[in-house]
Amino acid sequence: MFSVSQLSKSFGGLKALDQLDFALSEGEVMGLIGPNGSGKTTAINVITGIFPVTHGKVRLDNLDLTNKRSDQVAKAGIARTFQNLRLFGRHTVRDNIRSSQTLLCKSLFSRLSAIPTSEERQLSEEVDALLDQFQLSEQSRRTADSLSYGERKRLEMARALAMRPRVLLLDEPAAGMNPTELEWLATTISHLRSTGLAIVLVEHHMKLVMSICDQITVLNFGRKIAEGTPSEVSQNSDVITAYLGEADDGD
Repeated sequence: MFSVSQLSKSFGGLKALDQLDFALSEGEVMGLIGPNGSGKTTAINVITGIFPVTHGKVRLDNLDLTNKRSDQVAKAGIARTFQNLRLFGRHTVRDNIRSSQTLLCKSLFSRLSAIPTSEERQLSEEVDALLDQFQLSEQSRRTADSLSYGERKRLEMARALAMRPRVLLLDEPAAGMNPTELEWLATTISHLRSTGLAIVLVEHHMKLVMSICDQITVLNFGRKIAEGTPSEVSQNSDVITAYLGEADDGD
């Protein structure tokens, strides 16, 4: 369904990503882990068109998305969140989610008209559902910059899902979350998986990764050093040496 093959990215003489391969099926969660600077966020940026690919391919089914613009990648069905949140701080929570639906509007009229079409009503109902799912209904009229950090993290995920993706790339969604929020996050990812969404989870919180991922890919210095089930990866000596011995276990 979704795959990257021989994916590489160089910045001058620095090879930030070196021949990365992985594939996901519908309803599968893959953890992408490794030390800081190992290439995890670079991989997401290359996949989503923020950085051009130096070498390799990005595919969703039979569609080649290599070096496509970010809006083309999103329209094809790949959405992402950001490690450093990118919200419209002075806009309301509801408007932040609505802004992600622009690519779904099929006509210029539905984009510009103040008269709600059936398409617009459906999109508005989807916003209501996302507000409820991400526990933001009571905050819908507040500005994004007035939210707590945990609420902003939930809003970032809701915005990504508003694009109706088939693949969701989550860049450190657990960062800064308290135990209650982490439990909510695990439950939410499990629910999204049950809908058939394929998820790439970039995360340092190993308890979350090990408990929820079907497979894990481990990067170090831009190269894949291991892949497998959580059990296999957790026992890999190279992974323990390079990362797990120092990783945040969530305690």
